Amino acid sequence: MDFFKRYGAIGPSQQQSPSETIQRLADRVETSTLLEDKKAAVLGLKGLSREYRKTGEAALLPLLKLLKEDNDDQNLLKAILETLITLCTRDSPRGETPNVGAATSDVASQFSQTILDDGDDVISTMLELLGDADFYVRYNTVQLLGTLHLHSGEELQKRVLVSPMGVGRLVDLLSDQRDIIRNEGIQLLIAMTETNADIQKIVAFENAFDRLLGIVDEEGGVRGNIVVQDCLQLLHNLLNYNVSNQNFFRETSGVQRLPNLLITDPSQTAAGRNGLPDADADDEIEWTVQHARNMLVVLDVIRMLIQPGNTNTVSNQTAMQQCGTIPPLLQLALAYEAPSSVRSQALYAIGDIIRSHEANQNLFQRILITTAPEGDAESDAKPIPEPAIVIVIRLAVGKRPQGVAVNEYYIVRAAAAHLVQAYVGGNPDAQLALAATLTPPGDAGSASEPETHQSAGSLIVSVLLDWRETGSEDVWRVWYASMLLSTILRDHIECKEQALKITIGDIAQGEEPFPLLNELMSQARQAAQSESDARLSLAIFTLVCVWLVDFPRGVSTLLDESSNVAFLVEQINGSSGVNALVQGAAAFLFGLVYQFDLEPETPMSRENLYPILSKRVGADQLLIRVQRLRDSKEFQYAVGLASGTHSNAYGGIPIEVYFDNVFTDVFKKHYEGFRVAVRLGPGEAMANPNYAYLQGGMAGYAGSVGSNSAPGTPSLAGAASISRAASPAATLTTSTSAPGATSVYGPHPTEHMVAQSEFDALNDKLADQSSQIEALKHELEAAKAGSKIDLNDTSEQLAQEREMRARAEAESATYAAEVNVLRQELSNMQTQSLEETLADDSTGAVKLTELESQLSELKIKSEQDSSNWNTLRDELQKKLANAEKQVVKAAAAGRNTNKKKEQQQATAIESLKSDLKAKDDEISKLNLLVEELNEKVKAVDGVEELKEKIAGLEKEQEDLLVYLADQDQQSKEYRDMLRKHGEDIPLSDDDDE
Repeated sequence: MDFFKRYGAIGPSQQQSPSETIQRLADRVETSTLLEDKKAAVLGLKGLSREYRKTGEAALLPLLKLLKEDNDDQNLLKAILETLITLCTRDSPRGETPNVGAATSDVASQFSQTILDDGDDVISTMLELLGDADFYVRYNTVQLLGTLHLHSGEELQKRVLVSPMGVGRLVDLLSDQRDIIRNEGIQLLIAMTETNADIQKIVAFENAFDRLLGIVDEEGGVRGNIVVQDCLQLLHNLLNYNVSNQNFFRETSGVQRLPNLLITDPSQTAAGRNGLPDADADDEIEWTVQHARNMLVVLDVIRMLIQPGNTNTVSNQTAMQQCGTIPPLLQLALAYEAPSSVRSQALYAIGDIIRSHEANQNLFQRILITTAPEGDAESDAKPIPEPAIVIVIRLAVGKRPQGVAVNEYYIVRAAAAHLVQAYVGGNPDAQLALAATLTPPGDAGSASEPETHQSAGSLIVSVLLDWRETGSEDVWRVWYASMLLSTILRDHIECKEQALKITIGDIAQGEEPFPLLNELMSQARQAAQSESDARLSLAIFTLVCVWLVDFPRGVSTLLDESSNVAFLVEQINGSSGVNALVQGAAAFLFGLVYQFDLEPETPMSRENLYPILSKRVGADQLLIRVQRLRDSKEFQYAVGLASGTHSNAYGGIPIEVYFDNVFTDVFKKHYEGFRVAVRLGPGEAMANPNYAYLQGGMAGYAGSVGSNSAPGTPSLAGAASISRAASPAATLTTSTSAPGATSVYGPHPTEHMVAQSEFDALNDKLADQSSQIEALKHELEAAKAGSKIDLNDTSEQLAQEREMRARAEAESATYAAEVNVLRQELSNMQTQSLEETLADDSTGAVKLTELESQLSELKIKSEQDSSNWNTLRDELQKKLANAEKQVVKAAAAGRNTNKKKEQQQATAIESLKSDLKAKDDEISKLNLLVEELNEKVKAVDGVEELKEKIAGLEKEQEDLLVYLADQDQQSKEYRDMLRKHGEDIPLSDDDDE
C-alpha cells in the first residue's frame, strides 16, 4: 500500500484500486508539465506493467505520445522503452529478463499492433533513436523493434522500408563497438532479411558483407562462438534466392574470402592417411559443436552460390576455382577428426564446384594427395602421391574408420559418390580413364589387401567380388561400389568393352578365366541363396542392367553361361522367399537380354530365348514384375532424389534407399522400348534399336486408347476400317432434314418420312454402286497389267457399250429437261398459291390441295425416272461384267496381240471409265436437283401458317363483337337508371329500338 500512497496521493482513510492508480499515472504522463513528474509517472507505470497487463490499456497511447515529443532525456527514454518492451512481451517471472523470442500472448500482440498502427509513425522515432549515443536507449530500442517483429514482422518491415534511413540505421548497428548492441542488431537483421528481398538488397549495398566477414575474423573465424554463426546466418540470408546480391558478393571479392573460413589446421597426418588416425599425433584439433555448426553454415553458403540451374552458377564455379576453394575443401573432407556431417558437406561442395564445368574437372583430375605409408610412422618409406579421385573413391567404398558407426559414416559414402558422379558427368575422358583402372584383384584374399595399394577400379571390383566380407561389415560398401561402376560404364561403349575384358582366375595356377560379367551373376546367385540383404542382389542386378543396355556383345558374354538364364527365370517365377524388388530387377534384366541379343554368333539366339520368354516366364508376367518394380515406393523414392544424394547429409540412412540414380535414369529411358521388345517375336526385331525404342514408346501410348489393342501395339487396321465406315455416314448427314422442320405434306408427316427413307435408300444404293465401280476399275487395271486383250473379241462389246452410253446420255438429257420444267412449274405454283391465299382464304385452300396433288405426281414421276435410270445402270453393269469375263478369258487363254491393239484396248477401257465417271457426275447433279426441289417445297408451308393466322383473326373479331354488344347493353341499363333518378338523358338509337 505504500506504493499506491506514494503515487496515488491516497489519504489514510482512502484506498485506490490498481486500475485507478494506473489511470491516475497515465493522466499524469499526459498532462504533467514538469519533466520530473512525467518521469515519476513513467517509472510508476513501469513497475505496475510487470504485474498488471491492464497498464497498457490506459497508458500505452500517452507513453507513445511522450516518446515522440519528449525524447531528450535519456533516463525518461529508457523508462518508456522498458515499459513498452514489458507490455509487448509475455509475462516473465520477476527478476528475469523478458524473453523476446518466446511465444507471445494475445494482449501483447494487441499492444504491438497498436504501436504499429500509430498514425504519427512511432517507428520512425524508434529508428532515429538507434542513432542515440546512450547505451540503454540504443539497446532498448533494438529490443523493442525485435519484439515488434515477432508479432507483426511484415508490417514492421514495410514501416522500415518507407523510412529514408531505416535500413541504414539497422546496418549501422553492425559497427557498434558495444558487443551486446551489435549482437542484438545481428539478430534483428536476421529476422528481417529471412524473406524480404528488398531489405536484403538494401542491407547488402550498405556494405554488410564486408562488415559481417570482419566480425567473423574478429571473433576467431569458424572456431569462434555463436556470434560467428549469427553473422554467417545473416550472410546466408542475404545471398539466398537473391541473384543481384550474389553478383554483388562475387564482384566485391566476397568469394575470395571464403577459403579463409575453411582453414581449420586439420591434422595432415590423419588427412593424408585417408581417415586413419595417427596414434602419436598430439596436435589434433578438437571439433566442438559450435565449431561444426559454424562450418556447416559456411559450406551451405558455398553450395548455395553454385546450385544447379542458377544463372550465376558457372561464374561462381569459376571464381571459386580461381581463388583456391577446392584444396581446403579437400583437406576438410579428408580430416578424420572432423564430424561426418562436415566431411560430407565438404565433399558435396567440391562436387557442386566441378559439376558440368570442364576446367574445374580437369583441375580436380590433376590434384595429387600425398599419403603416408601405413605401418610404422617412423618408417623411411617415401609418401605415395595419389590422385584425389582415387582417395574419394576409397572414401565411398573403402573400410569404415574404427569407432565410427555405419549410419554416421553412410553420409560420407553418399557424398563421396556424389563427387565421383560430378567428376564423371559429361566427361567421357574421365570415364575412360577410370575404366582403364578396372583390373581383377591380385588374389582371392583381396579384401584384406591394403586399400592404399589398389587402384580405384581394382578396389571397386574387389569390393563387389568379396561381398561376403564387405557386405557383412557394411552393405553400403557393395551398394556404392555397384553405383560407381555403373557410373563409369553408363552410355560409354569403350568403357563397357574394357570392363568386358576383365577375367577372374589365374591361368598360371591352372584356373580357367571367367569373365567379370558372369562372375557378378554368380555372386548374385550366391547372394540370393544366402538370403542376405536384398540390396546386395539389387546392386548386382542393376549394375548388369546398366552394363548390357545397347551392348549386344555383353549380352552374348552373359549367355555363354547357360545357368544365368535359368537363374533369372527362377528369380522371376519365384512365388515365395523372393523379394518383389529383386524379382522386378531380374525381370528387367531378362527382358534386356532378350532385347539386345543381336550378335550374329550369340550362344543363345532370340529364337531360343523366345520360347523361354513366352512359355516359361510369359510376357505378361514379365511386364507385371517390372511394373510392380516401377510402382514401388523404393523406386519412386530413388527417382525423386538428385544425382548421388541418398542421405540428408546430416546423419541417418533413409530406409527407402534401394536403387541408385544411374539405374533409375536408364530404366526411365528404356522402359517403353523394353515393353515393346518383349512382345516382339524373334524375327520382328527392327534394324535400328533406337528407332524401335521411339516407336515402342509411341505405340505404348497409342495402344492404351483402344480396349481391344494389345499393350504396345496400335491397331492401324481398325482405324482404317473406322475411317471407311464413316464415309457413307458423312454423305447421309447432308441429306437429313433438320430437327423441327415442318413437313411438306402438312397433316401427313409420315408420307414425308417415307419419302425421306426412300431417298436415303437411293443414296445408299448410289454409294454401293460407286464402290462397285471403284472395285471394277481396280480389277480392270489388274487385268490390263496381267494379260493381253484381243481387240477383235471385245469390239462388239465396246460397240454395244458405246450405244448404251449414247442412250444413257439422251435419257439423261431428257430427264434433266423434265426436271427443269417441273422446277419452273413448281416455282410458278408457289407464287400463285401465295398470292391467291392472301386474297381469298377459301381459294388458297383449293390451291393448296391442287399443289399437294401436283407434288405427289412430281414425286411419283421422279421415282419412276430414278427407277428407269437404275435399270439402265444395271444393264450397263451387266455389260461391263460380260466385258470383264471376256477379259479374264482372254487372259487365261494367253492370246498374244501386238502392241497397237493393246494401246487401243487400253484407250477403250479408259474411255469407258471416263463415261462411267461422267454418269456418276450426272447422278450427283440429279441428287442436287432433288434437294433443291425439297427446299422449294418447304416454302409452301407458309400457306398453312397464313390459314392459321386468318382463322385466329376471325376468332378475335367475333370475340370483339360480343364484347361490344355487352358494353352497349350495360350502357343502356346505366342510362335507364339515371333517368329513374331524375337525370335528363337524351334518347339514343338503341333506346328507340
